[in-house]
Amino acid sequence: MRIYVVCDLEGTAGVVNHRAQCWFDGAYYTQARRWATQELNALVEGALAGGATEIVAWDGHGPFPGGLDIEMVHPACRVIANAGDGGPPWLDRGWDALFQCGLHGMADAPWGVLDHSFEPDIAAFWLNDVRMGEVGMNIATAGSHGVPAVFLAGDRAGAQEALALAPGMVTAVVKEGLRERGGLNAPAFSLTPAAACDLIRARAEEAMEQVGHVSPWCPEPPFVLRTRYRSVERAEREAARRGLRRLDPYTVEETVATLDG
Repeated sequence: MRIYVVCDLEGTAGVVNHRAQCWFDGAYYTQARRWATQELNALVEGALAGGATEIVAWDGHGPFPGGLDIEMVHPACRVIANAGDGGPPWLDRGWDALFQCGLHGMADAPWGVLDHSFEPDIAAFWLNDVRMGEVGMNIATAGSHGVPAVFLAGDRAGAQEALALAPGMVTAVVKEGLRERGGLNAPAFSLTPAAACDLIRARAEEAMEQVGHVSPWCPEPPFVLRTRYRSVERAEREAARRGLRRLDPYTVEETVATLDG
């Protein structure tokens, strides 16, 4: 059973301050990467116990050094590193299921923790009129290759987004926001790293039983990608640089044939 894992940092238990924990020069960045790697390892252990035979993880928290400490990664897991954050590569290579680890809610998700959609400048994003963030795009991109999403570990807002698209999947909620508007410096109710790993390990093993029972999700092509930026200036730059359709001062749109980044 071949499992593809998308990894991010902002949905990791204990990670609540974007500047201090998620930027490469943040004071607590090394610690946050260690927690994220421990969560991935727990996922790997659970998936192996559930019958996985091959596991590959994409470090989706930007280019090198990314959000994982590869020296600490479970030896049964290979890592796609320094591949940027434009979307999971290699999803067209016959995977049996998509797992996600350390994921977060979309921009302005109610009760989110470090909620954002791809980058802080983006206020909202839609795929074929379905509003989503990174969670949804990972599910849709996998689904476009016939790969079902069966597991997600992250905050409650991210888990709710995933379940809306793939109702039969298994989630491991490791934290949730304490205010309706979270943002990038958010108070949260979080499991400890050790407790989060115990939960992820158990739920990942459980999720292996769902492989073959959850259908891939993806809208029909062509794919219309609509992005609303937080500033007029950013929308102007993106429209000019990439030749996008301008829908209003803040919003641009493009149509693509595939979802691969």
